[in-house]
Amino acid sequence: MTRDFDIIVFGATSFVGKLTAQYLAREHGDLKIALAGRNWAKLQALQLPFPLLKADAANKSELDDLAKKTKVIISTVGPYTRYGDFLVDACAEHNTHYVDLCGEALFIRRVIDRWHGKTDAKIVHSCGFDSVPSDMGMFHLWLKSGRKEFSEVVMSVDKLQGGLSGGTVDSMREVSRDAKRMPKGGAILHSPYTLSPDHTKEPDLGEQPDFVARYIPLIKQWAGPFFMSMFNTRVVRRSNTLSGYRYGRALRYSEVAPTGEGLTGKLKAKALLGAVGAAFSAIMVDKLRKPLSAVVPEPGEGPAKLDDGGFTITHHGQALDGSYHSARVSAEGDPGYKVTAMMLGVAAVVLATSPAGLPEETGVLTPATGLGEPYLEALRAGGMYFS
Repeated sequence: MTRDFDIIVFGATSFVGKLTAQYLAREHGDLKIALAGRNWAKLQALQLPFPLLKADAANKSELDDLAKKTKVIISTVGPYTRYGDFLVDACAEHNTHYVDLCGEALFIRRVIDRWHGKTDAKIVHSCGFDSVPSDMGMFHLWLKSGRKEFSEVVMSVDKLQGGLSGGTVDSMREVSRDAKRMPKGGAILHSPYTLSPDHTKEPDLGEQPDFVARYIPLIKQWAGPFFMSMFNTRVVRRSNTLSGYRYGRALRYSEVAPTGEGLTGKLKAKALLGAVGAAFSAIMVDKLRKPLSAVVPEPGEGPAKLDDGGFTITHHGQALDGSYHSARVSAEGDPGYKVTAMMLGVAAVVLATSPAGLPEETGVLTPATGLGEPYLEALRAGGMYFS
């Protein structure tokens, strides 16, 4: 089927949508790109050299028309639990590849149950700061180690400068509400294998807690929780299962924020655990939303200085043969905005151009299983460092 466009950015007037469209205009202007949204005046105000298309997330017919016109759709319209179903359905039905920034585990679980194995499209969620560094970092560690199987991998967040995006915070609220509405939602959400094809067939590795303060021998430090670990770890475990457990069937994967050695490190880890718990609780209280808006942006808003900030993470791995391996991922710029726009944009470019080495698998995939080594190289070209 001939398509009018290579990529359509849906939600182009949102803060990250605009950044993604600007990135594509600057770096991939040779592709046929269009911008879509429900507010025509805001689309025109973007003043980018792309055709404009009007579509509403609540109008399935309009979304069907979008999906028929393009090879790939980027969606920045969230929370996806509230606004994402019709677009994913349209893409799956018309075999149009789809990428987004979704960090909402229960929404992705529903998409998996509805569409995995039933579409020729690649539906690739979580192509932003959650969970590209985690998922592609684990993939990079596996390649760098000579494709070894691991018993344990710990991802340490060595540097993180840049605030939470308003969309991420709103998604956290939506996930909490969704878990309360959904039968057994809390149990599904807290399972280590929330996103695995069939969590009942996963290995029983005992408890794999996300929010703890503990000493980790593999990194020789105390560590507290990384606030995004509860979602990222599920994405990495899905990648492992979809790939036939290439990282190891007995792999225990976790993500932490190191706090140092000795008593000082222990106290810092416990303090971080308390702080993360308090922050999550505060975000969920509607009455605190207005006061928190002074430090946490609302959806659609973002920082003035996008070049500020950056991140460095390290995947530390203990292979089954006892050998130790590590791989580092880093980037400069605000992780939730500038770097996320690049990650999302190049994910769509990889799907639109189908470079050699692109995995053949279709369905509801992860960045590592859906985009593979071509995405790793595209991220490098976009400014991420894998060492």
